[in-house]
Amino acid sequence: MAVDKYREVNFNVLPSERFGIYSRKEVSTVIRMALADFPELLSATLEELHVITRVFFTETANKAAAIVGNHAFNDFDGLVDALLSGDGRGAARISRSLYEHLVNYCEVMSSTIAAERYMAHSAVTAELLGNLTHGLPHLKGVEQKRERSRLAKLKRDCMSDLKSAILKFGTAFRRDWSSSNLYDRASKHGYGDKYDIYRLLSHVTHGSCGGVMGNYSAIAGLNVHRTGPSLGLAALSYLEGLTFFRDFIKEIGARQGVETRQLLASLNSLIAYWPTYRLALRVIDRRLWPSSPPPSPTPIMALYPNGRIRWFYWEPTLNMMKAANPPPGSDWIEKSFREHVRGGHVDIPSNMDGRPVSSAVENTQVFPKEGAEWFTATAIFPPGPKPEISWFNPRPDV
Repeated sequence: MAVDKYREVNFNVLPSERFGIYSRKEVSTVIRMALADFPELLSATLEELHVITRVFFTETANKAAAIVGNHAFNDFDGLVDALLSGDGRGAARISRSLYEHLVNYCEVMSSTIAAERYMAHSAVTAELLGNLTHGLPHLKGVEQKRERSRLAKLKRDCMSDLKSAILKFGTAFRRDWSSSNLYDRASKHGYGDKYDIYRLLSHVTHGSCGGVMGNYSAIAGLNVHRTGPSLGLAALSYLEGLTFFRDFIKEIGARQGVETRQLLASLNSLIAYWPTYRLALRVIDRRLWPSSPPPSPTPIMALYPNGRIRWFYWEPTLNMMKAANPPPGSDWIEKSFREHVRGGHVDIPSNMDGRPVSSAVENTQVFPKEGAEWFTATAIFPPGPKPEISWFNPRPDV
């Protein structure tokens, strides 16, 4: 049974005082507590959205527009979940997509050729899915045979439509359903001024250097990387994603005559709430970042009374350990450490209680043994502040 590696973390203090360690559930709970009226605003919007969604899919005759709407409504649902949990990276990707859905909806609603191209591009998707056979070796027997047949049929059935589309629209059709790029389409429909926001949000999707905003900071002159919710990106994506979706709903009302006033009013209330959301997340974010750079995982060399030496992987932020494989060429380090201890260079506490004499070793690296379980560092270290151990930093003679 796996040991909970967080069991010694004191969750009664702020994450900043525990090296920034936190759980996703903890962040989500704090967001909901800090923004007690936010779920109610969301609920009112989702209630109005339900009506519009039903009307949209019932009355939209343009099949391409209906598919774009399917994307947009589902992505908005995902945006709500991301904003409630502080998942800024997810929110940025969704907000970026909502801009594309807005532009694409305008395009297919204003051009029958564009709508035809959009629908025809499903054959490209089908061909790609039909070629997706790398999962077959993971299936066995009848299940593998059925999946192989399904993929072959999918590819076979789409081939006629795909060839017709390429013949009609050209070979570039495989690459993109539209004959013009996103910026030109956006400009044509009055949304070109928002393209730079789309580019900014795309930095997350494309893995650009600046796309780590919210999960990267300089603390005390050192670069600190954080995994988990990016609250800075969540605050940014809140405003942009909701604005793109509101514009999408406006276009539905203008182009299809759907009554959207109540939904637009709810969305405008959410957009007006952005300063409150932004401030709350800024406060929470400050409580997450550690005040000093977290200590790095450290190799521990432990000398037992019988002369045996074992190695451990120590995670200081958790005060937890795992048994580790010795680093390559460790014999000379172990020999030097034994001589170091025998020479009386280590102040050994009186309360060792069978624990080994241990030392953190710099300038090397160890990895946990396969299947090793976490255990508390106090099983190795004597009681007291950590680390109360000798810092042994041997270097070979050169």
